[in-house]
Amino acid sequence: MKQIFEHTFGNGHCIQYQRLPSGTCYHADTPEPVVELLEQLRHSRRKIRLYYGDPTTGQSWLDEHDVIGWIGRSMGSIKVPLLIEPGDIGGPALLDQCIVRIDSPRQVLYQHDDFKVGQVDLVRGELKRLPWEIWIDGSVHARFKAKTEARQYQDFIQGKRFALI
Repeated sequence: MKQIFEHTFGNGHCIQYQRLPSGTCYHADTPEPVVELLEQLRHSRRKIRLYYGDPTTGQSWLDEHDVIGWIGRSMGSIKVPLLIEPGDIGGPALLDQCIVRIDSPRQVLYQHDDFKVGQVDLVRGELKRLPWEIWIDGSVHARFKAKTEARQYQDFIQGKRFALI
């Protein structure tokens, strides 16, 4: 049986949480399938990649950093899930209510019904130093020296590649 409670931080910001019998606290708006999967992943310490985005539309925020690791948990009275990178002992708290997709290195484990990244195109740009550009929905998103780097980034942003390295 999960318990719903509110916590007001020192800055006056208030968040509603759901506390599971395990003691882990998730944002009250986090979908049940995400909570269940994150709890399984927390116990298995399986390496994953998170995609954050708009929980209403499923639009990815196109995050590149702090998205790969394993699920841990903070200490204290409100034990929130953390994303811990290999070799680290701690990491950032999850915006678990904003997760729109979760991948393992080989498969998609969870995906928002309307998950999307937008139209991602590889374009030859005008800059001599960084001639390869990734455009997303008609705007330059990133520039690269080498076409192979640009293509790897394009695949990473689209979820066709687990990691950039």
